[in-house]
Amino acid sequence: MRAVKGKNQKLSLISSLEARIFNKIEEDGFVDLNSMSEREQYLADDLYKQNILNKVRRDNTIGYKIFKKEI
Repeated sequence: MRAVKGKNQKLSLISSLEARIFNKIEEDGFVDLNSMSEREQYLADDLYKQNILNKVRRDNTIGYKIFKKEI
């Protein structure tokens, strides 16, 4: 389990598998859907539904990124 902040700085608990996806997106800044496995896409979509990840379109590709951290 890991605690992460999502939309509006809301604290949420995620599983270790979801944390692995979250860390990958956090490191890269943006991860394209085509570069993810079907399992990773499912987990990322679940995190999107929980308002932890943001789904964005960038240069004709759709992917995920984390919400900006407010200072």
